[in-house]
Amino acid sequence: MADNGIGDYFISDMDDELLDEEDELIAAPVVVPAPVAGSVPASAPVPPAPQAPPTPAAAPVPAAAAVAHETPVAARPQTTVRPPTREERLAAALDALMDESPDVQAAALVSMDGFTMASAMPKGMQEDRVGAMSAAILGLGERAATELGRGQLTQVFIEGDDGYVVLIAAGARAVLTTLAHPDSKLGLVLYDMKATAAAIADILG
Repeated sequence: MADNGIGDYFISDMDDELLDEEDELIAAPVVVPAPVAGSVPASAPVPPAPQAPPTPAAAPVPAAAAVAHETPVAARPQTTVRPPTREERLAAALDALMDESPDVQAAALVSMDGFTMASAMPKGMQEDRVGAMSAAILGLGERAATELGRGQLTQVFIEGDDGYVVLIAAGARAVLTTLAHPDSKLGLVLYDMKATAAAIADILG
């Protein structure tokens, strides 16, 4: 063993060999492997995996919308309202006259040939007789008005001990006949009769 002593320290040949090996280890460059593309270093923190957004809860369906999606119920058949006939309208006009004028005992709508088109008679009074008499009175009154130069007949007024008979033309094809009480207010009776006669003329056309 060579004596390479320095002071109190001695280094043997074996020590030289160990030193030489250590020098080579120290002197050798340290090779660090390059990171592979896409890889994450072991020491780097791993980011958390992305989470899917929560699915929104379905909104409650309103009751009206739910009903709209249901199978529609079969529609109920609609009842067709039948319009009133001409005879029904004429009878309604006479009933209205009797209701509005309490002095009128009976009313009848008579054609020019004596046919009773509609009537509102009390019990026991024959409408055929009223129609025939009305046609006779109307014919006589028209003849008298024409021959005496009074123009076209508009109404006939007959007074008796037990009441009145009044006839008013209802258009060109019929006459309105009424029987009134002896103490009736004739002005109101005539007013109601003229309004009814105008309504009847519209119905008859």
